[in-house]
Amino acid sequence: MIDDSIRPQLGIIGGLGPLASADFYFKLTRMTEAFSDNEHVPSVILSVPQLPDRTEAILAGHDGPLAPLTAAVSTLNALGVACIAMPCNTAHHWYEKLVANSQAEIIHIGDAVAAEIRRGLDRGRVANLATRGTLASGFYQERISAAGFDPCLPAGTEFQERVDSAIGLVKAGSIAQAAAETERALHLAQLAGADAALLGCTELSVVSASLGDTNGLIVIDSNAALARACLTRLGFGIQEVRGLPTVPRLRGNGRLSWRAARQAS
Repeated sequence: MIDDSIRPQLGIIGGLGPLASADFYFKLTRMTEAFSDNEHVPSVILSVPQLPDRTEAILAGHDGPLAPLTAAVSTLNALGVACIAMPCNTAHHWYEKLVANSQAEIIHIGDAVAAEIRRGLDRGRVANLATRGTLASGFYQERISAAGFDPCLPAGTEFQERVDSAIGLVKAGSIAQAAAETERALHLAQLAGADAALLGCTELSVVSASLGDTNGLIVIDSNAALARACLTRLGFGIQEVRGLPTVPRLRGNGRLSWRAARQAS
């Protein structure tokens, strides 16, 4: 039994990956309308970086991550949390099975993102920068279409290769290089006619504040959307914070500015 004086309201399944989880908690804290410590969300982060790779499992057609994810949900339920957040888009492939074994509400990141897109866009085409596993799962395509928007997938292989590269670079701690790859992917999305682009992998959320001029393209951060949904569900006030500084803006390292990328294409 946990002492009620320290009972968390929000449970966070973290470590998928660790930087993405840290980014989510930073944004949750920064977005909370609070003037003292005790006005913030009582939370617990269960970091489980040892889980099997989610994309590999989806593409191979097996449920390797499901048992440890279920165990993580059960652990957080035992602490009496009101709701659970998973700052990992790809893990939501198993959402329905996890919900079936949870007393606490599990907030779906895809629903949070759909609400965020509607906040910034009336209509248009949305590109999704996501893992191949998330794309194969299909939950974003369904939600984007249901919200009245058209999914936009740039032709050719370069777009997904840039996204994959950026995700891997964040996991390796190379944030400036990951931002450069993300900018190139965003440029390709805009060339394909996208009105907005979703950072549909929480690794990419880590570089959101390091992106340069996006030339009018609306960029949706899935971690920030999930943080907003958690605060709304738990009844906490939300403050609008711009330029959430996850990492310092870095110069050089082979990065192209948005306009330079347009000229080079």
